[in-house]
Amino acid sequence: MKKSKVRWAVALAGAAALTASIGVATVAFASPGSGPITASIIATGSMPTGMGLNVHPGTNTVVGQYTFGPHSSTGWHSHPGKTLVVVQSGTFTVYHDNCHAMTYGPGSSFVELPSSIHVGRNETDSNVVLGVVYFGVPIGASPRIDQPQPAGCDVS
Repeated sequence: MKKSKVRWAVALAGAAALTASIGVATVAFASPGSGPITASIIATGSMPTGMGLNVHPGTNTVVGQYTFGPHSSTGWHSHPGKTLVVVQSGTFTVYHDNCHAMTYGPGSSFVELPSSIHVGRNETDSNVVLGVVYFGVPIGASPRIDQPQPAGCDVS
């Protein structure tokens, strides 16, 4: 039952992202589409482990694409809900408040929990492109919460 809920939540999020990206208000499964439609898949990726997800009323799901120039940084921050990140291209390094680094390449996915204070960095000479889905963002709020740099971690 638990896997079924996760599948439905992920399918729902994917459908919402696709619907938003092609500008269709409703999806008709029984008839073919018509007229010019342009769809854009932001990124695809996989995770070595699964992810549990609950979506609550009064929150938004936000989908974004970010391009990080060479040697750029997100700054230290957290998110109000779970965040799914997919690396479309390049190599992205994430440091958590214990200063432990995790590096992700193209096709990699990872989840940031609301309790995670972290900084994301492009430590390469090339661009990095990420597809990001923010879950549980209060309506009218930002999907990003600025945080101070943790003591003892000189990464910014």
